[in-house]
Amino acid sequence: MPVFEYRCQSCHRKFSALVGMTAEPDDEKCPHCGSSDTAKLVSRFARYRNEDDRVDEIADRLETMGEPDSPAQMREMMKEMGRAMDEDVSGEMEEMFEADMAGEGGDEE
Repeated sequence: MPVFEYRCQSCHRKFSALVGMTAEPDDEKCPHCGSSDTAKLVSRFARYRNEDDRVDEIADRLETMGEPDSPAQMREMMKEMGRAMDEDVSGEMEEMFEADMAGEGGDEE
């Protein structure tokens, strides 16, 4: 069943509706105010990418971005890489960053 997006002409809120194949798309009512005066919107479609596509996109961005300007930028990039690989490594990464900031890194020379 397709999902359509609408804007209520009465309260001006946007909402999504799962519409059956036999239902008339104009039958939707606003879930916020109950008005039938709704307009169907042109919405973007979702393009789901696999893990390899997500990692390749981040690798391309890393090549062009150069060195991170700040620890915060590095943290955000590492979190994004973890999300791209469907792994939540934020806890471990935070511990590593905090230890590095405190000078407790294990790879001192």
